[in-house]
Amino acid sequence: MEAFPAEVAASVRDGPFAVAFDLAIRHRGLSLEALQRRMALRGAEVSLATLSYWRRGRRHPEGRRSLHAVGVAEACLGLPADALTSLVARPRARRAEPWPGGVSLAGALGSQPAELASCDGIDLDGNARLALASVHQKATLGADRTERSVRTELVVTGREDGVDRWVSFFRPQTGGGHRPVLRSAHSCRPGRVRRDAASELIAVELRFDYPLRAGETYVFGFEFGYEGVPPETSYLQFGVRAPARQIVLQACFDPAAVPVRCYRYDGAVRADRPELPVAPSGTSHIAVLDARPGVYGMCWEWD
Repeated sequence: MEAFPAEVAASVRDGPFAVAFDLAIRHRGLSLEALQRRMALRGAEVSLATLSYWRRGRRHPEGRRSLHAVGVAEACLGLPADALTSLVARPRARRAEPWPGGVSLAGALGSQPAELASCDGIDLDGNARLALASVHQKATLGADRTERSVRTELVVTGREDGVDRWVSFFRPQTGGGHRPVLRSAHSCRPGRVRRDAASELIAVELRFDYPLRAGETYVFGFEFGYEGVPPETSYLQFGVRAPARQIVLQACFDPAAVPVRCYRYDGAVRADRPELPVAPSGTSHIAVLDARPGVYGMCWEWD
């Protein structure tokens, strides 16, 4: 076998297929178009989309024609026979075990299970395919004590190949006809959206710019606001169903409406609450390191 760089040799030996295929293409310095032409000359007609999906882990070669095409790709890339086809035949790693903490989605959201019935068509357990490295959520409050916006920045790591989306859930503190909306998103784009009219819960599927490999990190953010009058709010919280390395929640108050007290709480029941300082700038926050599954939040008293 030709002497390949250690990274390529290791991927061909250990897999997974998508990583080995991608590294071999990079090592040869080929574009997908060039690889497609070389494969066609050897009798394997494969679309660029299929080659791209194989390379990114979005699809796995299956069937006799696909296996033949993978064998031709080996020759075009200067790999020994069966270097890639053996990875295709190898049983794929079992999907990451969802939610090791055992916290229900309804519990993390502070919702009732029936409210999630409106999320039909969205993979409610899909977020389990990502590990949370960092959460920074900032709520901006107005002079009338209302929640004007909630902006979230996330750093995630793929727990398996091919993860390409995150589902964000958001709901106002109280009912009363408030309609939360996704105002903006960066490094992601909205997909399917579901609402529960009674609870005003909204679930938005946020699709990444590209699928992740296992162990690859991704940074993205989004902001929720309201159509019409926003609700008065006295808390900010974030629930996680798996461990997170860091959770930061920050409330930014208008100078005309600064609460008299702020508290931190862990868990849905807000008892035994340590008091938080409110800075002269009108901000208060909590920071949780190595957070376990559960609900983390801060609340405040206006009077």
